Amino acid sequence: MVTRRDLCRVAWLLVLFSPSLRLPAQVLAEDIGHEFIPPEHWSYPALARFEALGLCRLPSERPYSRDDVILYTEEIVSRVAERGATLSPRDEFNLERLQKEFAGAESRANPKTRFDRPLLFASDGPMHLEGDLDLALVPDKPPHREEWDFFGVAHPVLRLHLGRSFTYDFRYRLVMGPERDGRERNERPSPRERSFRGLTSIYERSYLVYHWKQGTVFFGRDYADWGPAENRNVILSQEAGSLDKLGGRLQFKSLRLSVIHSILSSPDDRYLSGHRLEGAFGRVTVGLSETVIHRDRFLDPVYMLPFSSFYANQFNERSDDNVMWGVDVKVRVLDGATVDGSLLIDDFQYERGDSTPDMLAFNVGVRTDVARPLPLTLRARYRYVDIYTYTHRDSTKAHVTGSGDPNNGDPLLGVAEGPDTDLLTASADCFPLPRLTATALFSFLRRGEGNDFRAFHPGDDHAPPFPSGVVERTTSFGLALAWEFDGNSLARAEFVRSRVENEGHVPGADEWRNAVRVVLRWNL
Repeated sequence: MVTRRDLCRVAWLLVLFSPSLRLPAQVLAEDIGHEFIPPEHWSYPALARFEALGLCRLPSERPYSRDDVILYTEEIVSRVAERGATLSPRDEFNLERLQKEFAGAESRANPKTRFDRPLLFASDGPMHLEGDLDLALVPDKPPHREEWDFFGVAHPVLRLHLGRSFTYDFRYRLVMGPERDGRERNERPSPRERSFRGLTSIYERSYLVYHWKQGTVFFGRDYADWGPAENRNVILSQEAGSLDKLGGRLQFKSLRLSVIHSILSSPDDRYLSGHRLEGAFGRVTVGLSETVIHRDRFLDPVYMLPFSSFYANQFNERSDDNVMWGVDVKVRVLDGATVDGSLLIDDFQYERGDSTPDMLAFNVGVRTDVARPLPLTLRARYRYVDIYTYTHRDSTKAHVTGSGDPNNGDPLLGVAEGPDTDLLTASADCFPLPRLTATALFSFLRRGEGNDFRAFHPGDDHAPPFPSGVVERTTSFGLALAWEFDGNSLARAEFVRSRVENEGHVPGADEWRNAVRVVLRWNL
């Protein structure tokens, strides 16, 4: 079991073996801030649109650091100037706020001049302190209820920058909602939350990061997202929530190496190790990933070093760890058109027979962005997850966070819908005004009876129909409007109408449902 003393030792090792310990007598203004950008930040869709238009190249791994986004923004500015490109009003707005938030001289000299300025900023020599807070009101009518729920949400944030390279970032999420559905006093709406009369809090992000030109070392709690899809990546996905992890990134020319070691559950001795190598070659970006769920030690030498083969090591030295491989490709086929695909191999039978099944998942998407005559972003994506994928004979080694029990609310580390499912989605974003986004949505989800996270055992059907058994089908259509204010404030309204067939895998249990959500977020 990992103790608090073990974690303190790891933190001190990060400091002792960092490439530079000496703090400068004066801190350069542009060196303030090395934090990772939270996953819901407006910069991610803005950058993705510029990449599709051929004005920058982005890695297929998130979160980005502030230093990363500074470089991407400078690349966009340079390419716009080189090509003499005429941007649409929406793209001009995006580039203007990217420059003001990340790359402008004033914002790098003083965070209080940024587009998303902090509520508090103070300096004392080489130390800089940022404090921020956003508040949201969320009226919500979920599809299974006729009544409206009203939620209040707050995100208090604290950042401490020490010297030219160290940053500590901290964020809580506080939610006040109705006292039901696990939000009653002393109940648990999720494994990380406890409720006090409808008030819950999540210790969402808290990490120490050391940055230098070619790399980053981090220790603490934050998100991990490996793959080119904007959400629901097959091997590690931000929908799994934040992870307690130690890790690092190294950049060598066009190659990028990432390593993480995560504590999924200390009481259950569940650990995740992963490494990823990514390369950019012209218009093509390729990523290779490998993860393993094990129960030995947090920093196990078998899985600790990035160039070791997890599969070979566990095959030789371990009895039954859960190793997964991933490969993903992103191709900008034309300026304005991008295609990507990901393949997850949970298990693949190279000696064919009827004893065990293949366990695969894949994710294929296409995106088209146009600037004239009206700025548009069109997306389509198909996700497929085999039965038995993400599960394991030893349930404590399933590809799941926490204690490894998705039926108790522990999220999957990969595609949130789980095994024995496929999902087709399509969306169209239109930008009639620079700050206004109108969105049309479509999705079709199938869930087989194997979506109960059953593991494969000898004697089970190794190749059942896909999806298996009585299939639950959900077809959804939606419309959304969003207006973005200065900072990270916005107003958004979304309506979704869904048709559910064979709900709960019961033949003939069909129903139409409506859902409405409004988000009013004010960044102080």
